[in-house]
Amino acid sequence: MMADSQILPGMVPDTELIDLLGRQLRDDHDAQLVLCLELERLADMLPALPPPRRVRRICSHIDFVTSRYFRRAETVFADLMEFQTNPALRQMLESLASMHALDAVHGEDVVAALWDGTARGSAARPEELGYMLRCFFDGCRRAVALEEALMLLIGAGLERKPVLA
Repeated sequence: MMADSQILPGMVPDTELIDLLGRQLRDDHDAQLVLCLELERLADMLPALPPPRRVRRICSHIDFVTSRYFRRAETVFADLMEFQTNPALRQMLESLASMHALDAVHGEDVVAALWDGTARGSAARPEELGYMLRCFFDGCRRAVALEEALMLLIGAGLERKPVLA
């Protein structure tokens, strides 16, 4: 597994490094989108819940996405922003951080509700849990789309700049 960022202070990233970081983020995105599909399926089966073992796996995946993947994306983009002068890109990064913060809260709510439902044997308020699930997976999908757009825009901007040897 790659560190959060491979960019050292003062280092101008080259296209090879951008490609490497992009592949890592796309792997993270694939994992997030798989989680979103699983949460959609879970919402479709409400008020029933999956077995506790599956709930544990889903909750762990949510925690991992909101702690590791979100932090890695923000770190990589913040490092890449050092080489950008476009204020719109900086605004997009601020929006991404806000989206991640909101998605993390939604993730915490989903985890708590899933464990509560598991203890009860079914979701106590299935409509409410369904809404929380949708908030989380829709938010994750929006963040993935914004991260993909940022990678394209930053990559295009860096390709036009001379790379120091």
